Amino acid sequence: MENRQEPVRMCVVCRRRFAKSRLLRHVSAPEGAAAGNGLEADHAQTRPGRGWYVCDDPVCRERFAGMKFRRKSHKGRKHG
Repeated sequence: MENRQEPVRMCVVCRRRFAKSRLLRHVSAPEGAAAGNGLEADHAQTRPGRGWYVCDDPVCRERFAGMKFRRKSHKGRKHG
């Protein structure tokens, strides 16, 4: 049997580290979606793209809901 450690991720609010399975992952919402901060929960933790993790502390969840995230819409596109 393998003794593999579970991946560790950091809460974007309190900056504490937890096992990945203990955090809720958020990803960019599709264009035009009515999400408050531009992110939506990824409960299965399988959607592609940059993920933001938040712990289950109610204070962190409340502060995370009020945070603003800028969509990187120009990444990889050439202007001209």
